[in-house]
Amino acid sequence: MSIDKKIIECELQYTKCFSEFVENGNIVRFHDNQLMDMYYHNYTYVYNSNEGKSLKQIIEKEIGLRIFEKSNYCNILLDDVVSEPFWISDKYKAEISTKGFYSLDISCVDKLFMISGCEIKRVVSQAMIDDILFCNLENDEEALGKDFCTRRCYRRGQVYLSDKGVNSYVCYHDGNIIGNCDLFIYNDVAKIEDFSVLDKYQRKGYGTTILKVLIDIALKAGCKTIYLNTYEDETAKEMYMKNGFYKIGESCDLLFRF
Repeated sequence: MSIDKKIIECELQYTKCFSEFVENGNIVRFHDNQLMDMYYHNYTYVYNSNEGKSLKQIIEKEIGLRIFEKSNYCNILLDDVVSEPFWISDKYKAEISTKGFYSLDISCVDKLFMISGCEIKRVVSQAMIDDILFCNLENDEEALGKDFCTRRCYRRGQVYLSDKGVNSYVCYHDGNIIGNCDLFIYNDVAKIEDFSVLDKYQRKGYGTTILKVLIDIALKAGCKTIYLNTYEDETAKEMYMKNGFYKIGESCDLLFRF
């Protein structure tokens, strides 16, 4: 399944809010000098990817550039999936992960359940960035470390408080922080990203409540397509599908470490 070109363009525009970029032929190369160890602020996107010689040549060049920059990784995003393990040589083998792209069936919106008393507030202050950090540390500190979670949150917070167009929202209920989520709108396409609910509030309807509010915002803005992407092995995928999202395509990440 190929991904709609408007969604691909929305994906790239989203990253441009966080990273400098260079477009060269059928690639876009992203750099975020403020957060160089963030894989999804620093990557190369390859249009119309395939498994042939030209793709290997592109990847060889990108690996060379990242090594020259003294990076310890090279992340390549493809608009298709590779069918077999992929490597350039015995030295550079890729860690492969697949993301599914899911679009909302807008006819399902009125059926979405909302928890009474929840407040979904757009991030407009540093204090709210700290609330996102609380969520990040609760969910990701063990896997990613406190330092990275903190740097990532504050770097992304710079964009949330700017006029670049990426808005983040925090969910509260009875004074408690429940979770957070990003919404980015480009032309008439809305991207839902960085969706997170604290473990103790999962499977209780809070995730659906957050989705419903962000979907309503996107629809009021005139969006005709609302989508998200998720790793295919993530449990959240089932929740998205129950709430009216259906699969429209896949992309592939090739992560080379050195």
